[in-house]
Amino acid sequence: MERIKRYLLANFEHLFVLVILLSTAGVNYLVPTKLAFLNFYFLPIILAGYYLGRRSAVLGGLLCALIMAIYVVLFPEAFQIGASPLDVYTYVSTWGGFLILAGAVVGRLQEKLADEVRTTSALNAELRRREQDLTALNQTLRDYGEDLELRVRDRTEELEQSKRAVEAMKAKVEDTLYATMDASVANLLIEGRLRTEKRNVAVMFSDLSGFTSYSEERPPELVIRDLNRYLADIEPIILAYRGHIDKYMGDGTMCEFGAPLDSEAYRLQAVLAAIKIQERVAAGDYPWTMRIGVASGLAITGMIGSRRQTYTAIGDVVNLASRLEKLAAPGRILIDRYTYEDVARFVEAHKKRALPLRGVGDAERERQLDSLHEQMTGGASDAERLYRIGQVHQELNEPVEALQYFERALRLDPDHVHFKVAYAEARLRLDSNGTISVRGKRRRVEAFEVVGLRDPLADREKFPVGFYNEYRHCAQRIPVSADLILPVEARDSRIGHATTVAVISYAIADALGLPDCDRMDILRAGYLADIGMEIVPHHLLNRRGSLSGSEYETIKQHPLAGERLLRTMGYTAENVLAIIRSSHELLDGSGYPDGLRGDTIPLGARIIVVADAYDALASWRPYRDPLARDAALDEIRRSCARGIYDPKVVETLMKLLG
Repeated sequence: MERIKRYLLANFEHLFVLVILLSTAGVNYLVPTKLAFLNFYFLPIILAGYYLGRRSAVLGGLLCALIMAIYVVLFPEAFQIGASPLDVYTYVSTWGGFLILAGAVVGRLQEKLADEVRTTSALNAELRRREQDLTALNQTLRDYGEDLELRVRDRTEELEQSKRAVEAMKAKVEDTLYATMDASVANLLIEGRLRTEKRNVAVMFSDLSGFTSYSEERPPELVIRDLNRYLADIEPIILAYRGHIDKYMGDGTMCEFGAPLDSEAYRLQAVLAAIKIQERVAAGDYPWTMRIGVASGLAITGMIGSRRQTYTAIGDVVNLASRLEKLAAPGRILIDRYTYEDVARFVEAHKKRALPLRGVGDAERERQLDSLHEQMTGGASDAERLYRIGQVHQELNEPVEALQYFERALRLDPDHVHFKVAYAEARLRLDSNGTISVRGKRRRVEAFEVVGLRDPLADREKFPVGFYNEYRHCAQRIPVSADLILPVEARDSRIGHATTVAVISYAIADALGLPDCDRMDILRAGYLADIGMEIVPHHLLNRRGSLSGSEYETIKQHPLAGERLLRTMGYTAENVLAIIRSSHELLDGSGYPDGLRGDTIPLGARIIVVADAYDALASWRPYRDPLARDAALDEIRRSCARGIYDPKVVETLMKLLG
């Protein structure tokens, strides 16, 4: 069967011609009406043209026409159906021509179709080849992409590991650097902004009284543990007031304020840090007490050392601070006059006797001076004590001081012989020292012993006595530690501002008849309203001139910063946070940060903004003097008339303070 199939496929054309011949002969022989059956021949010719091509179709058509012509000649009677022989010949000739033409046309069309098919097949083959190539290329790209992704992932992981290693190394370096150097100094040093210069600074020395005997009686591990606990308590305080921890000297410390970080209120920050350190040590149940000395003035600041460097201050002010610390009583703070004059409005301090600037050669005589000064009563009985004080100064080789005290003793008892003799000897000695340098002569300076912070509510210029007596207890009701707000106030010398605003706000809320829970919310919000001022650069806080637009925009962000800070600290009282956020909104919509107006501003915020304005006007600031109480109230009244403040709140303030 398979052989027959192959034979037929190989000899299809010959078989087709044979079939045509046999069919033609058969048709012509069997069909009586030849002309009617002529159109049958178009079918095989068309098939031949389609399957065998134009040549075979034309040959087939020619063969059919020739056979039919032979039949017409041999058997004319079979084709003459009511027509003349000429008509028959013409008809058959025409038919033969169309038959050949049909074969040629169909064959040509078949050839064109075959060409198109071959072209299409070739294109399909090319397309398949291209598709295979594209598939292979895609696979290659996919493999390369996967390989590249793997390489990128591996490289990224390597870079991440390198980055982590660098960050770990950086952290170690920073930890090591910060462990040996103040963080602010390290940052300025890395940024290349640390300069060697002369600048005004406040220097603080501290030392533990009784630590030496304590350390000798206990194991070293216990001593170091307690010392580190003490340092861990005082370090955050120093840093909170922008101090630079210069060095640890056993149980002592040396710190600078105003360097390397700039600060206008460096003297105040140093004294506040000293007060808070003493409070922390007193509350820490330590087996020792602390002495602190603070002095301010011009010093040389910068990095010293060759291989191991440190940032420090050099100058007389450093020596003075160290001297004040040594002369301070345990648990006390001594400051010099320059520092006292700058902080006197905020700090209570008592003037001590003039103290020697140089080292003490005779501690016993210094203690005698302290004892004699403490025995002074201010009456006539002080003559003998003044005489004895003069004698001690004479023994300390201080003729100027000795002469002053002998003179004061003579004023109280002009007839006393010993006083006269001592005064004459001191005068002769001082005259001889006018031309001869006396070795060991020392200079004494004024010192002030800090008692503590002044009560801001006790200012009679700002508050009437009745207001103070009625509302001074409110300051103790503020449920927030002063350590949270005091460092912020110190940056622009606004000590007591938070307490004042809180108490005035509470008093206004009380006079308006608000319930106690609302009054307490307003008290807390008034105290914390300006905690966000921490984000404002210090040079803007103490600016004497006007602010630029961008600088004012920076200041306007502090209520939002305060709200965010309190939230990060875990503060969740939404009423208080809403009041703090709106504490600088004004009734006419010109406030900040949200531009609220009218009753859309919480009542607590409308109260606080008035209290804040009054304290700002009636308090001293580094860039201006305070207004008198009546002048400050008049200014607030005028602002209220312009629609800035709530009239009801302003009227209540006038009744409380007017």
